[in-house]
Amino acid sequence: MAVDQGGGMIDVDATGLRSVLDLRSMGVRHRVADHPLLTLEALAELADRLPPHAIERNPDDLPLLLPAGGNPPGGVAAPGAAVRAVPRARSWIVLWHVERDPAYRRLLDDLLDEVEPIVSRDRRDMRRREAFVFISSARARTPVHIDPEHNLLLQITGSKLVRVGAFATEAEAQPVIERYYDGGHRNLEVCPAEAAEFALEKGVGVYIPPMAPHWVENGDAPLSIALSITFRTRASQRREHACEANARLRRLGLHPRPAGRSGVADAAKASAWRRYRALRMLPRTFSTRVSEVPR
Repeated sequence: MAVDQGGGMIDVDATGLRSVLDLRSMGVRHRVADHPLLTLEALAELADRLPPHAIERNPDDLPLLLPAGGNPPGGVAAPGAAVRAVPRARSWIVLWHVERDPAYRRLLDDLLDEVEPIVSRDRRDMRRREAFVFISSARARTPVHIDPEHNLLLQITGSKLVRVGAFATEAEAQPVIERYYDGGHRNLEVCPAEAAEFALEKGVGVYIPPMAPHWVENGDAPLSIALSITFRTRASQRREHACEANARLRRLGLHPRPAGRSGVADAAKASAWRRYRALRMLPRTFSTRVSEVPR
């Protein structure tokens, strides 16, 4: 049963979310679908304000398995017009990092401020708040992929079926995750044998934990809009840094312990990796492309 958190915009079973955080998916409800910033026209205007590399367009008929990756963001001429054309264009568009825009940053913070007391022991634990918008035509498909963030995917208009699975074994997960943190794509070569299904429509959403394989098939409505609000926690970010360190160590021919097996080892590797990256002023090497990891 959903628990209304203070009459805000997110309805979530607080006990349930705490119990599945970082482990399993679960359904949520929300009241942000009629927000004026999330209309097609408002998003078209936003697309024209965002930098070119923040926009990605894909055909609607991508296969469920796209092991070679996908198209990089950018290169969309007249992005606002492309967004307006989605209902008849047989495509889907992602607006990456819409929190660059002050109005969308405020919306993201308003939403995650409601979730933060549920998932965080203190206000410093929720970090790297980011938001993405998915604008899709009828029956558009996004392939099986992983994402690094805690993700609340909120359906604004239209419908979609989201399937969320899991890796069968650590041995299956490790090469996919470390490839991603070594700068590669995040698509999977096989579908999970089992997956939870979530039918999203206006006002309905789903929590997807970090690195959970998932894929999406939109319904028959000519337009689907979904807002993805994401965050990291101290624990998830430590695991990410340990994965980055492992990827670099494997390049050197070493065989580090997989991240997640030992909190002590993860913390040590994460700390060393942050110091190394600060000294070398290294950028993040892993991909942020959407089509490689459709949602």
